[in-house]
Amino acid sequence: MRDRKYLTIVLTEGGGPKIAPMAQLIDPQAGTSSEVRDFFFQPLTEVLESGIGFRKCLTLSDPEWIYSGVERVLSSVRSGREFLQCFFKWLPSGIAVSPYFKALNSPRREEKVAQVDRLLRQFADQRLPNPFKIFPELDGFELYAGDGHYVKNATHDPKTGETHWPTGHFFAMDLKTQTLRSLCSADAKGRKKEHDMRALKRLDRDQLRQGAPVKTKVLWVWDKAAIDLNFWKKSKQSGVYFLCLKKENQCTEIVKEREIDFEQKINEGVQWDHLVVDRRGIQVREIGFYNPSEGLHYVYQTSEMTLPPGLLALLYTARWGIEKIFDETKTKFNEQKSWATSEAAKKTQAHFVCMAHNLTLLLEQRLDSEHGIRNEAEIQRKQKREETLVQELEKQEESRPWLYSLLRRFSQTTFKLVRWLRSHWKINTSLPDALAQLNLLYAKL
Repeated sequence: MRDRKYLTIVLTEGGGPKIAPMAQLIDPQAGTSSEVRDFFFQPLTEVLESGIGFRKCLTLSDPEWIYSGVERVLSSVRSGREFLQCFFKWLPSGIAVSPYFKALNSPRREEKVAQVDRLLRQFADQRLPNPFKIFPELDGFELYAGDGHYVKNATHDPKTGETHWPTGHFFAMDLKTQTLRSLCSADAKGRKKEHDMRALKRLDRDQLRQGAPVKTKVLWVWDKAAIDLNFWKKSKQSGVYFLCLKKENQCTEIVKEREIDFEQKINEGVQWDHLVVDRRGIQVREIGFYNPSEGLHYVYQTSEMTLPPGLLALLYTARWGIEKIFDETKTKFNEQKSWATSEAAKKTQAHFVCMAHNLTLLLEQRLDSEHGIRNEAEIQRKQKREETLVQELEKQEESRPWLYSLLRRFSQTTFKLVRWLRSHWKINTSLPDALAQLNLLYAKL
């Protein structure tokens, strides 16, 4: 029986998928391919084996293209030419610069990558842990954090006036699993950066609901840039709700004070829960929250009227994870520049970034659940920080709200893991030996 863990897909003469060792995609003379690479790509391989239709291409097959896109995100190269020199010299097809960029600019390839990206995300969402499971109130909700992200323009992007404008994209993070998905490209026509609210208004009902089943509520957690009470009022008709921080200069009037159940630990730190109206008479809910560890007061606005106020404060706090992901892609993966000029290329790059992040989440989860490998040094550092914070608050006769003890997951991949991946990416170290090395790295403070 063949081991499916270290297998991938090539195309037969008839164009259909066929299982073959990944080494055949990298080096036809090699006996085995990198076991670390195969271990990392195993979830993607399973998705590709699920019956996706591929078009036959003798220059660069669709599976080769998809693997290579994720590899480029992880490789920390500065350009497409550098990537070809470093990685594609092992391909039997001997791909050249022109065919590579032709594939990158292909709308058909972009659609195929988007399809695989969606299937991989669904695969990950079914397997990654959900820390919000302890709250039955959230059973009928889909929870997303959204934000825009900009990188430097592509080398051949046209100038606007005397300068180049950055490339923008809007993403969503599933708060339950921390998987990343692409929403849309920023509209740069006539503007340097598209306002978040403008981009949200370009999304239709299905995009806002992200495929949620009927009668399931969808809650979007965004920063202050997404406050448009009239837009969110209309969105409620589609079962779409919002949660944001209130703008400082926003004027509202209290209509009703809502009762707060302080018997629920999740409501520790909540100061008030009001129903308010703005100058146009649009009703919205406002929640006051105090974080003694920062000495800061927060006021949240939401169109959702049923969830405990402390739980909504927790959801907004968890929104910080998407900011950490953007930092991860720029600093850990070095994705600081657009790959090419065409719209298809920019969308393709966004999908590959999502796939790389989601595969890394799956890798960390499998390292923990299957091999008992976790970042003990980082866990110890975090525990020490929390213990110091608790002691400082006790001196001030204050305590940290309970909800902060729930945010245990790391929302950013560490350099240790990224360096470990890169160091074993093209060498034939056995998986047990590579895992043993990672375990030692994680144990060191």
